[in-house]
Order: sequence, then C-alpha cells, then structure tokens
Amino acid sequence: MSFEIKKDKTKWILCGTGIGWEFAPKESDAIIFGLNDLLFVEKYRIKLDYLAIMDVLDEKPQIVAGIDKIENIINRINALQIPLIAPYKYDEIPLSEAFPLEECAKEFGMLYFGNTIGYMIAYVLMKGAKEINIYGVNQASSSEYFYEKASVEYWIGMAVGRGVKVIINGDKSELLTNKSRFGGNLLYGYAQTFENIIRTKQKFGVPIIYKLIGLKQQRSRIIRKIN
Repeated sequence: MSFEIKKDKTKWILCGTGIGWEFAPKESDAIIFGLNDLLFVEKYRIKLDYLAIMDVLDEKPQIVAGIDKIENIINRINALQIPLIAPYKYDEIPLSEAFPLEECAKEFGMLYFGNTIGYMIAYVLMKGAKEINIYGVNQASSSEYFYEKASVEYWIGMAVGRGVKVIINGDKSELLTNKSRFGGNLLYGYAQTFENIIRTKQKFGVPIIYKLIGLKQQRSRIIRKIN
C-alpha cells in the first residue's frame, strides 16, 4: 500500500514522550513524527504523520506482561492510517515499513543506535530533512537514558554536520548539555557558557588574557585586557 504526505518534506517535528511533548504543535505544515506510546495518549492528541516503534511489537513489555493484547495495538496503529516505521514490515499492518537499515549503512557508514529516537533522526535525514524540531526528548542522565543519550546526540551531530537546522525544545531536555552539577551548558576549559563569553568579549574587547604569575590566591580568577 502506498502513502503520500502532502507537506513540506524538508521540515520534520520529532515528538518523544518525555516532559514537554505536549507543547509540540497539534498540527503543522511540517511532518510530525511520533514515538512509541504517543499511540496511547488521548489528551492533547497530536495529529501524527508517521509513527516509529523500533521495539518488535509482540516483545513490548505490556504485551509480554499481559497488560495489553497485540490485537489491540495492531488495531490502534491501523486506525491512525499513517506509516509505522519498525524493524520489520508487519503482515497485519499494511502501512508498516521496515527501517531501511542497509541504505542507512551505505549513506552514513557507522550505525550507532541506542534507542528509537536515533532511528527517527536517521530516517528523516534520508528523507531529505533540512529542519528538525525535537519535543519531549529529554534523555535525562539517569537510568537507561544515561546509556541512550550519546547515540541520540551522535545523530544530531550527523544532522548538523549536513547543514540541517536542529531545534531542541523544552527546558527539561539534556540533549547536548547535562545536569548543572555535571557542568550544564558550561564549556570545558572556560567554565562559562558561550553566551557569557560573547558578552565578556563585547564588554571588554579582545584579546583578553589571564595573568598566570604573581596574583597570589586569585590569579586564576583575574583577567586583564590588552590595551
């Protein structure tokens, strides 16, 4: 079964299920690509154009635990009438599509996937994305997210390296940053944010040096402008 989305194919919204996903546009001229359990969210229902579930459906925890039935999930996905990106094409889901793993390997070389978000970014890059807005993808540095975060950032780096504009929405997201106790947005070696460095440059001019000798206990804290 073929499927055609009549939207701007260069702009994509990737919507995870972390805090902040509910601020994603409910409808947009950009293609809205949703993750996993957005399938089950009733409140603030977003009008998805694509859905990604890279866990094999009958191996999902709620199925294995008997909390839900595979038939219910299949019916819910089919009711959306949008493409499902998955490890395999499912016979019972006509619009399911196997992730193009071989094509991905040829285009990018190294395949580094720690969760479904990474696959989603790679997929939209192969689809020609020029702008990616990310909502509800926090990857907070605890539990499993600690191990998954790096692979998501790898694919963001891959996108930026190709000239794609990437916008990370939400103050809870730790993508390309860390909790404040681990440095937050401070740049290593500067102990400042980039914005603070630019403000200092605008205020004092350039170049600025540290005086390393003869300033007693404060020598690492004092700067002197070269006139």
